[in-house]
Amino acid sequence: MKIKEVKMMIKAFTLFLSMGFIVAVNRPPNMVKHPAQRDIYFKPGESVEIACIADGIPKPQYRWRVNQKTFNPSGNDDRAVQLPNQGTLVFNKPEPKDEGIYQCFADNGYGVSASIRVNLREAKLEKFAFEQTQTHYQIWGNPLTLPCTPPQSYPQADVFWVIKEPNGRWRSINFDKRVSMDLEGRLRFANVVKADEVTGRAYACMAINYFMRDNAIGPEHLISVVGATAQKRPAVELWTSPSDQFFVKGGTLRLKCIFAGNPTPEVYWSKTKGSFPDRMSLKSFGMEIEIIDLELSDAGQYECTGLNAESQQRATKAFDVRIESGPEWVDEPVSQEKSTKEKVTFICRAKGSPEPNYNWYINGVPLEAAQQGSEYVTDPRIFKNSRFHKPNDYNITLTDLTLEDHMNIQCNASNKHGYVFADFYLNVLEEAPTIIEPPPLNLKVAEGQSVTITCVVTGKPDPVITWYRGSSLITGGRFQIMTSGSLFIKNVGLADAGDYRCQASNKFKQDVTSSVCYMRVRRKTRIEQAPLDLEVVAGNDAKFTCSGSTDFDEARNMQIYWEKDGKQVSSTEQRMTQNFQDNSLTIAGTIVRDSGVYSCIITNGLDNDTAFAFLTVKDKPDPPSSVEIYRCKAKQADIKWVKGIENNAPVIHFIVQYNTTFHPDQWVTAQTVIYTQNTATIDLSPWANYTFRVIATNKIGASSPSSHTPTVCRTNPSVPDKNPQNVNSIGDRRNFLKVEWIPMTLMEHNGPGFKYEVTVRERGSQVAGATYNIDNWQNHTLEHTATDPYKPYIVRIKSKNSEGESKAETVERTLYSYEDVPSGIVSNVEVSEISASSARLTWTWDKVWMEESGAINQIHGEFRGFRIGFWRAEEKASTFTEVEVPYREVLPKEVPSGTLTVKSSYLLKGLTPYSTMQLQICLANNFYVGPPSPHIAFQTFEGVPGPVLGLEARVRSSNSFNLVWRPPERADRNGVIVGYDIAYQTVIGLELGSFHDRDDQIDDPNAVSGVLSGLLPNTKYRIYVFARTKLGRGEEAFIEVRTTEKAAIGVPQFDVRDIRETTLNVTWAPDAYFGRHIVHYVEFRIDGSADWMRSTDEVMLNHKVITDLERGTYYEVRVVAFDGLYRASSETKVVGTVGFAAARSLGSNYGWFIGLLVGGVLLIGGCVFIYLMHRWRKQAGIKDQPKTYKVEAGGSEKDKMYHDETYDDRPRYKKDKYKDPGGMDEQEYLKGANGADYDRYDRNHDDHDGGDHDDYSDRDRDSYQDHDDRDHDSYRDRDRDHSDRDRDSYRDDDDYRDHDRDSYREYDDDDNDDNHRDDERTRIHPDRSDPEDPDSVSMRDDQRGYGEYQEEASKFDKRGAPIPAPRPLHKPRSVTDL
Repeated sequence: MKIKEVKMMIKAFTLFLSMGFIVAVNRPPNMVKHPAQRDIYFKPGESVEIACIADGIPKPQYRWRVNQKTFNPSGNDDRAVQLPNQGTLVFNKPEPKDEGIYQCFADNGYGVSASIRVNLREAKLEKFAFEQTQTHYQIWGNPLTLPCTPPQSYPQADVFWVIKEPNGRWRSINFDKRVSMDLEGRLRFANVVKADEVTGRAYACMAINYFMRDNAIGPEHLISVVGATAQKRPAVELWTSPSDQFFVKGGTLRLKCIFAGNPTPEVYWSKTKGSFPDRMSLKSFGMEIEIIDLELSDAGQYECTGLNAESQQRATKAFDVRIESGPEWVDEPVSQEKSTKEKVTFICRAKGSPEPNYNWYINGVPLEAAQQGSEYVTDPRIFKNSRFHKPNDYNITLTDLTLEDHMNIQCNASNKHGYVFADFYLNVLEEAPTIIEPPPLNLKVAEGQSVTITCVVTGKPDPVITWYRGSSLITGGRFQIMTSGSLFIKNVGLADAGDYRCQASNKFKQDVTSSVCYMRVRRKTRIEQAPLDLEVVAGNDAKFTCSGSTDFDEARNMQIYWEKDGKQVSSTEQRMTQNFQDNSLTIAGTIVRDSGVYSCIITNGLDNDTAFAFLTVKDKPDPPSSVEIYRCKAKQADIKWVKGIENNAPVIHFIVQYNTTFHPDQWVTAQTVIYTQNTATIDLSPWANYTFRVIATNKIGASSPSSHTPTVCRTNPSVPDKNPQNVNSIGDRRNFLKVEWIPMTLMEHNGPGFKYEVTVRERGSQVAGATYNIDNWQNHTLEHTATDPYKPYIVRIKSKNSEGESKAETVERTLYSYEDVPSGIVSNVEVSEISASSARLTWTWDKVWMEESGAINQIHGEFRGFRIGFWRAEEKASTFTEVEVPYREVLPKEVPSGTLTVKSSYLLKGLTPYSTMQLQICLANNFYVGPPSPHIAFQTFEGVPGPVLGLEARVRSSNSFNLVWRPPERADRNGVIVGYDIAYQTVIGLELGSFHDRDDQIDDPNAVSGVLSGLLPNTKYRIYVFARTKLGRGEEAFIEVRTTEKAAIGVPQFDVRDIRETTLNVTWAPDAYFGRHIVHYVEFRIDGSADWMRSTDEVMLNHKVITDLERGTYYEVRVVAFDGLYRASSETKVVGTVGFAAARSLGSNYGWFIGLLVGGVLLIGGCVFIYLMHRWRKQAGIKDQPKTYKVEAGGSEKDKMYHDETYDDRPRYKKDKYKDPGGMDEQEYLKGANGADYDRYDRNHDDHDGGDHDDYSDRDRDSYQDHDDRDHDSYRDRDRDHSDRDRDSYRDDDDYRDHDRDSYREYDDDDNDDNHRDDERTRIHPDRSDPEDPDSVSMRDDQRGYGEYQEEASKFDKRGAPIPAPRPLHKPRSVTDL
């Protein structure tokens, strides 16, 4: 058997023996369950239980004492039984004789344990004494008290007041500020009202004993309210709690003040010194304060104050509150186990107010006699024994202990407010050390933690414990050996890892050693990135981040979780989510209650690290509460409220609003109050019913309005405070003086019977005026008969109601009667500074018109100014326009004194340009204009035109628009139109691109259409068209339209007509794209020439006349279609002009002749050189090695034709099979028109050179073959070739590897006919083909550039302007081409 298993068996056996030894140790009893309450009530016939359970070795026996006498449950006819194996006493059918003071004792021969004393008493509820129904008469508004003397009740009954319903049931009273109950049970009315009669029903006092499940109803009371109106009374004391009060610490303080008065007084509480604790709350509508869990610091003077609106006098009551306390443990004694020869001391000390008294008991017997003849301890171990000492009331000591000194001891500390009781024991043992809980075999702990390695040891006397790490004794410092024997290590470090064991020794045995504990220390878990405090506005998201590290060996166990206010965030919380990738916590849509402390906790199971951050969610404040009118006066109301929760953003101010019964749905802001106040005084108007509400505001926003005040502040009527305002006259009705004013609102009436009193009299007249009384307050006009226009009257308006006339000063106003047509006419009207749309007018008028006499006699009303009317000659009915000019606007700054007239000047605008205008000037009052001045005619200058009409894009393509429009209306042309301008902008969403003008604008004044090209496909544009005069562009007209998707261009089909000596007509057939801004032009050249000439572009027509041709000359002609990005060329046709070509002298062709001679010489020299080289090779014996080329079976025809770095046996020139446009087959074409067999010529030509042509480069061979392939392909099905052309033009550069065959297709395939002719000449006369011909190079460069232009995605610069495409196919060779 292994040594380890043997050790474990020995350990288990040792533990078993030690446990058996421990069980064998005797121990005095210990009370483990006392009765639940010190006062226990029972209801006769219902069972009741008094608990008593103790433990001890051996098991104790129980006995009971009642009123200090022995009680045996078995002698009570099974009414009282003691539960088996415990001392609990159960009364099945208790009777009144069972009442008494009960105490339980447990005795096992080693001591007697005692329980607390219990008062068992019968529960009861007495009935109210019978009394006749009483009727209480009281004046309306006076206070009233209904008496109530609660009956005797155990436990104490709760008292209520009820009203007797007609059906005999009782309904509880709902208390409020006016009706309440004092703490002694009486019903108090601060003031009685008619409703308190409750239609003759009776009030009664009810006592309820909940333990008895019974109630008692007191005498009935009726109330009769006397008087027709309520009496107003100031606040006076009706009932208050006694002035001198004392309470017990830990209990509840209740003070109540009830004040009488009408209106019902408000009650205010204060503490003379200090403030109320947080444990204080207001009860009974503010009349009662309650403080729970009383502390000694709550003592002091309290004061209540009653106040109502009837008087400024306050009713007050002061209370002196004293706080005492029942006994509380300072040193509570506990059971102790000692060995022989030792000393034991028990301390039983308590505190209380007043100071407690102490009583000691030994095994339930008083240590000292309470009185003469009473029982006391006579045990020789205690009584008159020198080993027993009692140095003071709370200390007893026993020295030189023996095995017989086991006992139970009780201590009781009491004062008038209660007692505390302790039951404990002394046990004396002799025992060798035993390790009953050895250290664990393995222990893991984190660095920085404190750890306890268990080693629980028993033994008497107490063993001496020592600890070892390895072989080293552990002493002091961070290492502490606890009384139980365990080792406590504070702040563990990595160096503390190792083997630990404990040893125990006492006088009975030495060096009892435990098993070895191996402790491993892990590195501390740390938070590397702690969350930061956040402040957010409610509704926004908040995110906390956190990360950390731990020991490598514990990394797999590391977890991160979050807590809010000490409670872990639930994974089911919808708004709080933890991201387990970065361990962040996100609170979505924060609300105020999300504020708090958020803790990030990182743990690995051994230790943890915590970091916390505060989240503050700010929101609008909660609305104020308890908004009340605490004083309603004649013209003011005092409002108070309780501030609501600020929601983490301090309140800035409060807004007090009111409404009235006149406008119940309209809330008016009355006052703004700073945040430090919770009251406001609001000014009121008479004869109105007010309610109020309050709104709190902070930097986040305003709260919801509070509930409105439950009561209404009603003000008494009074005379009006003011008279109607803004009184004036309106002269729109002939023969009347019409007076108008602003009507006064209901709030301004200040009382019933409101009316207006209007007095009217002529100014300067001695006759009394007329007086009108207007009862309808909404009527705000009066019409008084008048005979003359604009005659002055004196008008006075007053307001009055049933209380009298307004006290405000009445103002008399001069008002004028109706207005009429003015009689004055302006003179000397002149026009100067004429422009296209304006002219300067000057005229003179009478100075007296600004005076009252002029207004009365000539203006016949209030002089307002002038009316200038102007129109286009002969079109007055449709073009008449009128401008009103106030006379103060044209009044000179200085009018010379002594002059009778005023000269005014005015710049008249809005004239029609390029027109003959006429104008007139009239005088004007408020309602009429006078006769006009003589008409003045003048001519305006030319201006810019108005917008064109009917602008639309008739035809749209991928890069252009065909625009049509109509000229501006004749009236809007404003001159002679000389042309039109076209401009455009791109439209991307709501943004406009750069503004661009068309390159060539329209100078034709009769044009009604135009083409805008060079645009991008599938792009939205804003197109502008401006009409133009010599002064410039006019008002724009614009449309927004989108270009179409890009489509292929068809190859033009054309015919040549009307051929003459120097001209010909080229006409092409319109295709599907004709008219969509495809530009056509004609390219032509003399047959055999290398350079193409081109005509001008044609957009709208389908024909072009070519001029300046040579007589009797053949020309190659083709038509090209171009859309700005791509071009398509037609087939090439050869035509000849009429007539004979001009003769050319040899001198004129001298250069050509010299060139021909030089070419012949070079050709002969070349042949001679080849012949000599051939002979040299034969003489040198050099033989050509035939080359063999292998072609894989099944290879494509392309692989056979173009195998890399090989040469096959093909003929040098491929026999193409095609038909030309004339219908010739292959052989006919090769033979030519004269019957020559060009194929045979090729073969003979090859043989003539000796049959060995390997000296020709592969490049030349492939290029020739390529030419043949191109010519062959170009004459295949043209419909398919057209689609192939578009396809091949978009092939990428990889296709170039096919020996330039496909790359050649990037050249415009429209040149196929020309290339075919060139290739024929090349085959017959190879010396005429020059691959380095500058024109060919130029053409290839042009084609390459054009291909690059085609491949680009866009041809617009950053400003949106189009980039011109390279000129296709050839470079200009002269200025003419440009």
